[in-house]
Amino acid sequence: MSTTATHPFVIYNASAGSGKTHTLVRSFLFRLLNSNQPEQVRRLLAITFTNKAAQEMKSRMLFHLASFASKSTPDREDSMFLEVAAMCGITDDQLHQRSKKAYRYILHHFGQLQVATIDKLTHKIIRTFARDLGINARFEVALDGKSFMSEAVEQVLSKAGEDKALTRVLVNYVLQKSDELKSWDITKELNTIAQMYLNENHMQSLSDLEAVPMKAFVALNQKLKTQIETIQEPIQAASKAILIAFEDLQIPATLFPYESLPKLLKLLADGQWPKEMLNTTVSKGLETGMFLKKNATDQARDSFGSIQEQVTALLETYTQYWRQLVLLNLLRRNVVPLSLMQHIGQGVSALQDERNNQLLGFFNKLISDAIKDTDTHFMYERLGVRFQHFFVDEFQDTSSLQWANLHPLFSHALEDSERQGSLVLVGDAKQSIYRWRGGHPEQFMALANKEVPFTIAPEVESLPKNFRSLPKIVSFNNDFFSKASTFLPLPSQQELYAKSCNQEANSKSGGYVTIATVEGKNNEERIVAYQAQVLARVKDCLEQGYGFEDICVLVRKNKQGVQIAKALTEAGIQITSSESLLVSQSPAVQFLMNLVKLRVAPKSKINRYAVLEHFALLQPNPFDWTIKQMRHPLRQVLLSLSNQKFDLRTFNQLPIYAALEYAVWALSLTTQLTAHIQAFLDEVLKWQGNREGTPIELISHWELNKEHWTVRPPENRNAVKIMTTHKAKGLAFPVVILPFSDSKWIEGNNNLAWFPLPEGAYTPFKEMLLPISQNLTKLGEGAKQTYETYYAQSFMDTLNTLYVGMTRPVEELHIITQKGNIASPPKGLPDIFARIIPELNNQGVIYGTRTKQVPKTSDLIATTTAFTFNLAQATSVVAERSVQSAEALFGTVLHEVMGLVDVPQDLDRALSQSNAKERLGITQYEQLLKSAQEIVAHEHLTAFFDPANIPYKERALFTSSGELLRPDRFVITTEKNVLLLDYKTGKHHESHASQLEEYAKCLSQQGLNVKQKLLVYCGKNLIFKEV
Repeated sequence: MSTTATHPFVIYNASAGSGKTHTLVRSFLFRLLNSNQPEQVRRLLAITFTNKAAQEMKSRMLFHLASFASKSTPDREDSMFLEVAAMCGITDDQLHQRSKKAYRYILHHFGQLQVATIDKLTHKIIRTFARDLGINARFEVALDGKSFMSEAVEQVLSKAGEDKALTRVLVNYVLQKSDELKSWDITKELNTIAQMYLNENHMQSLSDLEAVPMKAFVALNQKLKTQIETIQEPIQAASKAILIAFEDLQIPATLFPYESLPKLLKLLADGQWPKEMLNTTVSKGLETGMFLKKNATDQARDSFGSIQEQVTALLETYTQYWRQLVLLNLLRRNVVPLSLMQHIGQGVSALQDERNNQLLGFFNKLISDAIKDTDTHFMYERLGVRFQHFFVDEFQDTSSLQWANLHPLFSHALEDSERQGSLVLVGDAKQSIYRWRGGHPEQFMALANKEVPFTIAPEVESLPKNFRSLPKIVSFNNDFFSKASTFLPLPSQQELYAKSCNQEANSKSGGYVTIATVEGKNNEERIVAYQAQVLARVKDCLEQGYGFEDICVLVRKNKQGVQIAKALTEAGIQITSSESLLVSQSPAVQFLMNLVKLRVAPKSKINRYAVLEHFALLQPNPFDWTIKQMRHPLRQVLLSLSNQKFDLRTFNQLPIYAALEYAVWALSLTTQLTAHIQAFLDEVLKWQGNREGTPIELISHWELNKEHWTVRPPENRNAVKIMTTHKAKGLAFPVVILPFSDSKWIEGNNNLAWFPLPEGAYTPFKEMLLPISQNLTKLGEGAKQTYETYYAQSFMDTLNTLYVGMTRPVEELHIITQKGNIASPPKGLPDIFARIIPELNNQGVIYGTRTKQVPKTSDLIATTTAFTFNLAQATSVVAERSVQSAEALFGTVLHEVMGLVDVPQDLDRALSQSNAKERLGITQYEQLLKSAQEIVAHEHLTAFFDPANIPYKERALFTSSGELLRPDRFVITTEKNVLLLDYKTGKHHESHASQLEEYAKCLSQQGLNVKQKLLVYCGKNLIFKEV
């Protein structure tokens, strides 16, 4: 065992599939078992970036600890036991005894086993410092930052006409956009800037601007405008004069090659400023003095000669100031949106106070502000625990603010007078794909190069072997990314890939890789080609013996997932995807939203037409039918179409959620509640539960979030998975298909970066936002540096995303890209593929050989729930759902939590996943925690949480008459007996026992032997009642 593993400060470079979780768990168990004091677990903190990763790490810790405790002599294959024993320097029996003691202690003090996401840790710190920050300690966490910021922008715009200074700025900005021949609607620009507020890459810069008064922005805007006019007006006047002279001297535009010079002069005379300085023709004319065509007459040359000096002088002045004017215009573009940050910031604060919310995206900044002048000892004291050993997973995705906030904790552990703490960091800069939310891979690259802020130097070790993918995939990826690294812009990036793309293969054999290209004249044709290729690959894999659930299609963008989902669904292939099954894709959901829009604007012909269109599709001649119905009152038409069940007047009078349920029922949108409609209603109910929303607000919320409302099918469904590469990080699949592997290094037109202004030139401003484009390289050294920094980061992020995708498969990898260009520097992934695999432009390429799989079968059965609606109870039902009583809410959350628990070790994850503390408040949460802990630990309930038994939680059962039952929990023991359990939170009632008897009868009818029927009443103490 290497001495690195026991060093107090260790950094592991962990390429994909190299066993980083094994390494972290081993490090954690070493610190726990290095002494015979199990309470040491309180001093250990493991930090991950996702709930799933935290759950996996905690499960592995408990699994290995239980394994160590169960036997004093390990199997020779149990590498973890042998490694931990060697690290601790103790015998096998000593490790066994320590493990038994530690395992028993943790089961009795489960809350002391700290494996937390970084968001959960920051949440805890925020609550600890709530009073210092002047916020309510019982705040709720707001996860939907996009909607929150959008509402703040709407509030700012709503003040137009009331706040004179604000109104003046907004009006001038609208006029400025009109002068630039752009849409006068400024909402998009304001929303873009506001959303940046949640991005840590921009947060500090925007926060600094909040303190700058509005008049300073007005003055800056005027100064930039004046500078622009000072340059542009003389050039505009000179251009007009030359064009008049051309006319007077009878010099037609046709005398100039391609009419290039007259066209340029016309643009300048109209007050426009070309995006490119000079084209080749005009540039050559300025250089040689030859502006006219070769066949121009002597008279024409003499005429032009009389004003050539003026033309040359103008062009020289224009070229001298072109860069400066372009840059000034770019700088001015975002002055007004940035000037409103103060108003938007105030709006966000007001919304947070009003709703007692705190935006998750602000947590790291809040912590930074709270602790920057706080003594570290005091900080530990306030947190209530003094952590001594830290284990951080996926460190490459840590933001600069997160690192700054965690640094004092780590420093204290490593550098206090006793120096008894430790720090383990695990990461891979090649898998850093979250820069858009603050991830900073350069931070990890510096630490791995031993550039550390501590007095103690780290031991850096690379994990050499890939345990995930079969050897042919490993060798292909090694070769491909080693070669691809040579195109990265920065030496540090090249070195990163060159050093780490040499993974050792595991002892297995096999692996299969294909690369294919698609073609198309336009984007629509290419999408169709990608869909066809994916469908062919999926069918091929199914024929090869793979099951649906073995195949995963990875995409970079949600809309790409939607396109693939559409193609596979139309081909009859089952899919599962949290990103691709968009609620907005459902015609029924679109129709429901059209009804809401009609409710807001009942006289709108567009809204009426949209509602009728839903029914028109069922008619022989849809267009004629719709025109005919438009002549009749819509209320009467809908009554007729619904057999007198749907009354538009009733729909308009009901609360919005009840109105939508009423429409689903009355218009027979579905006799079975479809997943899309159910997901839509769930989202509306969740939205309405947070506010007394109006239909207008629902429409606004829908337009902003409809690309994020998705159907979430069960994870164990036997179906092809479709997900984004970002969601797939940390996962593995037997077969991975990678379509749309064609990203450019910089995509989109809305990329922005901060440009440092000349010192003192625009006080108090030190930097300003610039739109990113390659033109910045022509605008001086500062703009060029801004672009090159952004380009280098974006290039690496794009290659990293491809790396993450290509390292997910275990057995087969299928890449689909476009044909690339090898004649010029690569502009995107297709060019990289073409450079590394030249034959790809002529034919598909295959690496490795396939192994025929044993066909898989599945016994999963899909069930649907009949949809019913009670009009008389609609309003009260909505009220009950939106504002539950404290007792009902407690019962709801308890059932949710216990529904996530298979074994006692799941309880901590279940509490976190259900957001129990945020929903219940401290007092009720403590009661819930007490009840839940008693349930999983009580001797009467041991069998219900025994890992040897098979648990079923809220499993749908159907009686012989077709009635749906859903018991809270039952388990099937190893002896094939059924133990039945139901949770209750109120007083005992005879109906509870009857309900349990119904469950038992239904199970018995299915041939199962029900041995125990138990009611558990959860109050201050648990009460058991055997039925």
